[in-house]
Amino acid sequence: MEFAMTPDIPREVQLLAEFQATFCRVLGNPQRIMILWLLAEKERTVSEIALGIGTSLQNTSQHLRIMGFNNLVEFRREHHNIYYHLAENDLTKKCLVFTNRPKDIHLEISPI
Repeated sequence: MEFAMTPDIPREVQLLAEFQATFCRVLGNPQRIMILWLLAEKERTVSEIALGIGTSLQNTSQHLRIMGFNNLVEFRREHHNIYYHLAENDLTKKCLVFTNRPKDIHLEISPI
């Protein structure tokens, strides 16, 4: 989503503001924050993440695609499973502040 450029503000500043606003929208979803919490512990499959945040596989996959597009998560393929983990970059390191969930909140993944 782009906004109108203002002539008085340098283009670089406006583009940075747009990037940060987009990034804040990505993290503005509670389910994506919970995904960060889960992946900060260890890598997980889409099924494990969906169980952990209490949503469908399709919804979880959509969140992971958005997070991947914004360089927050990466994945690796092992046989028929895809394992997601936090991307190793400066951006994700800055997001780790969001992994400090309250101690009384437990996201448990129970076996099917």
